[in-house]
Amino acid sequence: MSRKNKSRETGVKLETTQQLSIQDDPYWKVSRIFMDIHRIGRYIERFDLFADQHPQWVDDIMEGFPTYYCVLGVYRGTPLDQVVSAYKKRIDSSIYPLQVIQEAFSVLSNLWLQTMYDDFLIVFEQYTKCLPPYEKKELIQKHSDAINAAKKFDSFMQIKDNFGDYCNLYVEGMPDLYEYAGLAKNSDIETIQRSCPNDSELVKKIYSILSTPGSRNDYDVLLAFIAENISPLGIENRKNKRELWKKFDREMVERIILLSLTEPNVIKKFFNRSNTILTTNQDWREYLPPSHESFFSILGLESDVLNADKKEVDGLIRDKYRQLERTSRVNLAYSVLKNQTLRDDYLWLFKNSTLINMLLDLFSLKTVQKPVSKRSTTDNMIEKNTPRSFM
Repeated sequence: MSRKNKSRETGVKLETTQQLSIQDDPYWKVSRIFMDIHRIGRYIERFDLFADQHPQWVDDIMEGFPTYYCVLGVYRGTPLDQVVSAYKKRIDSSIYPLQVIQEAFSVLSNLWLQTMYDDFLIVFEQYTKCLPPYEKKELIQKHSDAINAAKKFDSFMQIKDNFGDYCNLYVEGMPDLYEYAGLAKNSDIETIQRSCPNDSELVKKIYSILSTPGSRNDYDVLLAFIAENISPLGIENRKNKRELWKKFDREMVERIILLSLTEPNVIKKFFNRSNTILTTNQDWREYLPPSHESFFSILGLESDVLNADKKEVDGLIRDKYRQLERTSRVNLAYSVLKNQTLRDDYLWLFKNSTLINMLLDLFSLKTVQKPVSKRSTTDNMIEKNTPRSFM
């Protein structure tokens, strides 16, 4: 039996059901009363007509999705430019399926469709009069669940921004802050404050988060949301990646965690810069860690000498070059290190290659010593770790 014909077979008056008040979706209304289908026959006919002409409207509302106004977060009469802005925001970050968001925009950006949709909502409210109490209650509950899930998601996204790339790395097996600091999750704030060691910059950052009521609550909400929404595949992935984290150099692990807590979009920035540099300098790859040979070693230099005065560094590089046989390796090393821009790019890669390779291992991409995936692939990798992917 189709959804639009479901539960119409009875003509007996049933017990009425109380309407659930939903403040966040004022245009979604379910009638409190029950009426025989013969008394609202014209509304049923119109509802069936909408089901034929706009099946997604009917499917969405009967599945419990909020009205399209609520999906985009706008009121009736909202100017078009604000509707467009709301749509772009939802496309970037929303718990609702993409198809629902696109349909919402299609309707609310078109005055004729919006008027028709408003009429549909009136018809929907009248249609619910013929639904039996149990089905009406189920519909109200699904709608309420959808609203609450959207609230949690929005809260999560606001909190997530405060924790940089922490969520992306957490679902890839990174230890949580309690575990890394050796703290019980039920530790009270006073205990945490008293036990804070004068340790690394990361440990100090962790203790500052967990000993501050607001930030600790945000962090706990973050973990709870991920635990509630992560898929079985995501759980298995996190379990497997935990073993990979144990093999990483501890100093690099600390650096990754600290960066994830302090710098927004740091993973994407690292991948984008390394891809940009290596795309135009393919012959650098074999002279980056973990290779024992570098442009510095070829010229007989220590990497830390490049922190000296520019003229002094340039002179030192020239002197070293003059003493060496002009092989292709030596010429390449000299051509890179004598140029300030190329030198800065190479030095950045040299210092960050180990960290980048660790990140690529976590996200199952190729290492920097081998051809790196195109930027679009990297972007997709970052996007796949947003809540949409593990829900």
